[in-house]
Amino acid sequence: MTEPTLEQAPSAEDRRRLRRLPLFANASDATIHDLLAFVPVATIGRNQFAAREGTTPNSLLAVIGGRFALMTQAAGDQPRVIAMAGHGDLIMAAAAIAAMPYPLTARAIEEGRVASFPLATLWSAADRDSGFAVDLARIACGEWRSMVGQLKDYRLRSAPQRFAAYLVRLAAAAGQPHTGIAEVELVDDRKTLASLLGMTPENLSRTIAQFRERGVVVSGRSVTIANIGSLADFAGA
Repeated sequence: MTEPTLEQAPSAEDRRRLRRLPLFANASDATIHDLLAFVPVATIGRNQFAAREGTTPNSLLAVIGGRFALMTQAAGDQPRVIAMAGHGDLIMAAAAIAAMPYPLTARAIEEGRVASFPLATLWSAADRDSGFAVDLARIACGEWRSMVGQLKDYRLRSAPQRFAAYLVRLAAAAGQPHTGIAEVELVDDRKTLASLLGMTPENLSRTIAQFRERGVVVSGRSVTIANIGSLADFAGA
């Protein structure tokens, strides 16, 4: 961790949540038990950092609670959010698994809780458990694919298409139907969402207002979509 945190042993509920991570999809029960036995859980305060761009990780971080903005900042520029990590996500897993410098900074946008798996322990487990080794490789490769997909959705399309793609992703993650009415919750505040989509907050507000014409009604963080299939077609998703 790169900020003062409060670390504690995982609770029984923490362990149940961590067992459901894709990290353990093919791992043996013995491997899972060993890795969860002593994994520390840290509380990260709002606006504190779980990881900093350019530093080399010595552990793999898993989000148990809260939301983290994965961001970068050029000299003299405002921070730009590239992706988000929430409950059940691994923070920049590919960099951690390869023990390479973090490409982005992870900042808590609300108080969060993060489990920290020491890399030496993970590598030792991979040597003993081929199923777990496959999980590590799959996660590292899959993260880059997911990141490229988000960049295409949130950077290479028009502003309205970016917002549409974001809503379609939320609906898919929530298990909403692919056609007809869908209801989702905006998980991020307007400022963070605008940065993620490469917009100003003012541009995002205008886009949200214009989406009423497309049957998308935003009330606070609740969003009702008249036809999620049509919205996906518009987004190019």
